[in-house]
Amino acid sequence: MKNSGVDLSPLRETGADFVTDTLYAMYAVELQRFGERGKQNCRKDILFHFDYLQSALNVGDPNVFVRYTLWLKDILNSRSVPVAHLSTSFEMLISFLNSKLTPEAAASATAIIDAARAALLLDVLPALYTYSLRVPHLHSINQYRESLLQGDHRSALQLVGSAMQNGNSLTEVSVRLVQPALYQIGNLWQKNEINVAREHMATEICRNVLASAYLQATFAPPIGKTAMFACIEGNHHALGLRMLADAFETKGWQVFYLGANLPCRDLMREVDAKRPQLLALSASMPQHIATASTTIESLRAEMGSACPEIWMGGLATLLEQSIWKITKADSWAADALHAMEQL
Repeated sequence: MKNSGVDLSPLRETGADFVTDTLYAMYAVELQRFGERGKQNCRKDILFHFDYLQSALNVGDPNVFVRYTLWLKDILNSRSVPVAHLSTSFEMLISFLNSKLTPEAAASATAIIDAARAALLLDVLPALYTYSLRVPHLHSINQYRESLLQGDHRSALQLVGSAMQNGNSLTEVSVRLVQPALYQIGNLWQKNEINVAREHMATEICRNVLASAYLQATFAPPIGKTAMFACIEGNHHALGLRMLADAFETKGWQVFYLGANLPCRDLMREVDAKRPQLLALSASMPQHIATASTTIESLRAEMGSACPEIWMGGLATLLEQSIWKITKADSWAADALHAMEQL
């Protein structure tokens, strides 16, 4: 498929209201147990429908929306929300879009939603969970995951230290131990087996553990190259980007790590001041892809030939490996090890 050119952004808010209100009217008896908070969460899910559908339209691949659907199906199942409700929300979304879009645009959107409805009947693992199986895990991952779930900072730190003493680099520990453990814990939240507080606790323990592991890392001599790392404006999930920045630093790069939620204007000023050879940007949610595209376009327009090489990454780019191309970045990396393979 090709980029459809369909823009759903003007319809996003009103569409979410329409689908949510219709859904709650149809299933009033069943859904009243969730109360007003449940209705607001439902509306947020419908907004995500729009965001992922827009990403699928932009990249020209229905799999972006299909894989999001499988992820959401898993979450709803674990919270005793029937899949029929999700399927109905798609029917309502199609009805709404047919009333607002041109026939050609509505057909493009409907084809993608229909593919997702068909996928609801399949027994397939969500994409972000299967991604966590992409790289071989260190043998201590189960112990490390349990340390995180128990809030045992010392045990987690000891396991990471032992892995590095056994010859694993900081980057290998980050990608083969810390990152997959966090994906698994995220999957436990997704299945409603832990609450969000324990998931956040695990993330913060990992952040502290990696800061300590950094002191044990081996660093190559400086190679005279500079890289800058930043999360797109609105993206508050920076731990994976921190792992990437550390990986570059161990290879002798001078690193400028700017962290989460960086406004585009401030990023442009820092790039202009530091003039890195490489800029790595992270996007976690589908709406961040559009922001990344605008940011990259602005950087190139302002800096011209002085603009650095730009890499994209982050959870939003993992749903489909071609999605980063929407941003017109120069390259993509799934994680820090994948990035090191490309240097």
